[in-house]
Amino acid sequence: MDKKTINLTAYCGLYCPECYKMVVSNSAKSLKDTLENTHICGSTNNPSEQFKKELDNLISLRCPRVCKDGGGNPDCAIRKCCIEKNIVGCWDCNDFQICEKLTEQFVNNIKKIKEI
Repeated sequence: MDKKTINLTAYCGLYCPECYKMVVSNSAKSLKDTLENTHICGSTNNPSEQFKKELDNLISLRCPRVCKDGGGNPDCAIRKCCIEKNIVGCWDCNDFQICEKLTEQFVNNIKKIKEI
């Protein structure tokens, strides 16, 4: 993996640009921008203020910084463990397959990373 990809890959193996929060946030932002820049001829059905507020809530899900740049949950046990072990991510740990901190999804992602 190149340095940019490694920095965008959280300690747990999730790839930040494909994270649920990032995808939903980007989609909501795109929808809001489209609605604000679209003029529907003869329509009085403009999005309600409540709908726009809900889009803003979804947009706010986006992490201001990625995990390795201090974003995400500051109390993340996985991040703390990797930092204590001085490793780039769980894929550098020999015990990742039996780690109680990792869900099956994380383990599967880490296996794919190790293949790369």
